[in-house]
Order: sequence, then C-alpha cells, then structure tokens
Amino acid sequence: MVAEALLSIEDRLETVARAHGFVAFGIADAGAAPQTAERLNQWLAEGQHGDMIWMESRAAQRGSPRGLWPEVRSVIALGMSYAPSHDPLALADHPDRGRISVYAQGGDYHDVVKKALKAVARWLVTEAPGPRSRSSSIPRR
Repeated sequence: MVAEALLSIEDRLETVARAHGFVAFGIADAGAAPQTAERLNQWLAEGQHGDMIWMESRAAQRGSPRGLWPEVRSVIALGMSYAPSHDPLALADHPDRGRISVYAQGGDYHDVVKKALKAVARWLVTEAPGPRSRSSSIPRR
C-alpha cells in the first residue's frame, strides 16, 4: 500500500488500465495532433470509411477531442488486443474446414471495450476527483 501511494496518478492509472485488459496506454494534450481533422476529412473524401456513414456524419466531432468536449485538456488513449489465444491461421491449409473470423469470436468488442473503459473511468473519478471524465469507444452504427 505504501509503495502504491508513492506512484504517480499516471502510473497507477496505467496499472488499473492494464488490469482491465488494455495493452496500450498513453496520455496526451488534447491539442497534440492539430492535423487530425484534416487527415480524417481527407480519408473520408477518399471513401475509406466504406459504408460507415456515421463517420462522415460525425466528422466535426471526431476530428478533435475538443469537437466532442470543448473543455477537454488531456486525452487518455487506451488500446485493447483482440488477438486470440490460438493461431488464427492454424486451419489455413485445410480448405475443407470452416473458420470463424477472429473478430467474430468472443464478446462484441463494443461491449468489451466500453465495459473496461467505464471501469477505468470510475477508478479515475474516485482517485482524482474534480475533473470530469468521459469514455468514448468505437460507436455503434
């Protein structure tokens, strides 16, 4: 307990995030990537979003964290792996056997990520009261 108290809030937050399954962790200034909106608009103009129309209709909100929350100062970015525990190519040489896509195995990633994000956000609000937190994961179409 004493050793934990000596850790910074950032280090403790990373530990909690990893305990909830996140394998990537970072904190950045909310304005650290000013070219994001321009890059997103270019990507959309090229049609890279396919039939994910929600991306185009919410481009102004998704081009910058401040598009969603004007008062935001920092962003905590987390990444979760969906890699299966087994080799997804194990059946590649067996065309007579059906395979299930990796993303279709296990729980819906929208639910899995959102649940973990909310758990980390609850911890953060308890440990660092004052600033508001919001979690945003991959939106449903």
